[in-house]
Amino acid sequence: MVAGGLALWAEFGTAPPETVEAAPAVSVQGPSAPLPSQDPPAEARRGPPIEPERRPGADGAPGNEPAPAAQPAWRSFARPFDESDRRPRLAILVVGLGMSETATRFAIDQLPGAISLAFSPYGLNLDTQMAAARAAGHEVLLGIPMEPANFPLNDPGPRALMTGNPPPENLARLQWVLGRGTGYVGVTNAASAVLRGERFMTATEAMRPVYEVLQQRGLLFIEARPGERAPTAVPSRTADLVVDERMSRPEIEARLADLERLARERGVALGIAGPSQLTLERLAAWSQGVEFRGVLLAPVSAVVTRPTAQARP
Repeated sequence: MVAGGLALWAEFGTAPPETVEAAPAVSVQGPSAPLPSQDPPAEARRGPPIEPERRPGADGAPGNEPAPAAQPAWRSFARPFDESDRRPRLAILVVGLGMSETATRFAIDQLPGAISLAFSPYGLNLDTQMAAARAAGHEVLLGIPMEPANFPLNDPGPRALMTGNPPPENLARLQWVLGRGTGYVGVTNAASAVLRGERFMTATEAMRPVYEVLQQRGLLFIEARPGERAPTAVPSRTADLVVDERMSRPEIEARLADLERLARERGVALGIAGPSQLTLERLAAWSQGVEFRGVLLAPVSAVVTRPTAQARP
C-alpha cells in the first residue's frame, strides 16, 4: 500500500482512530477573505435546534435504532422545513467533518443551520460534535467509507466496505459506522472530500444489503458522485456538483453560482463540499446573501426523492 497516497489520513494529517488526535484546520493555498465584522451573529442564521429523542442503537452501540414505520429516522431527525415555500431549493452537504476540531467547530458555528453536515466515522468525540451540530440547527449524516476507484493508492481506512470482503464482514463494518453517532438523518458515500467509494458503489450485489439496512433503519442516502443514479429503495438524491473540486476561491464561487442557476432551472439543486478552511469560509460568506437572490437554502431531507412503494434494494 503506498504510504504517500493514503488519502483519508493524508487529507487531514492524522493517524487511524486508535491513535488519532484532533488535527488543525486544513490550510489551502489561495485568497480567502475574512468574514466581515458586520455580519449578523451566527445564532440569528441557524434556525431552531433539532432535538428529537436520542435513542441507543438496536445492537447496543450508540446510533439510530431501526426506525418504526410511522416515523423513519430521516423524518424524526430532520430540520423543520416549510414545505409550502415554493422558492427554488438549494441544499449543501459538507462532508468529512469530525477529523479536524477547528474545521468542525467552524462549520457548526459559522454556517447557517440549513446547511447539512456529514461526519467521518473515524473522527473523535462524534457524539458530542453531532449533538452540537444538531443543537445549532444542522441536519447531520454519517459518511460510509467505501472502496474507491483507485484503491490502494487512496486508502478509505480500516473499516471501509470493500468489494473483496465477504458480505458478513461488510455488514459488520456498516453496523460499526452506523453506531458511531446518533440523531442522524442518513448517510452518504462521501467519507471525506476525496473518497466517494466509486468501486464499491458500482458493485450491485455488494450494495444491495447496504440499502436493505438503510431501508430498515429509515435512513436517507446522498449519492456524492455527480451524474450517478441515486437508489430508489430509500429517500435519496444525487449531488449535482462538487463545490470545491478545484480548490480556489474563483472556482468555488463559480460552482456556487452554478448551483443557484440549477436550482432556478430545476426547482432543486444539491452541492457537495469538503471541510477545507477556504471552502468553509466561502460557504459562510456566500450563504448570507443567497436567499436575497430568490433561492431557499434547504436541508438535505427537503430535497430527497421519496421511494415508491414498489421500490426494492
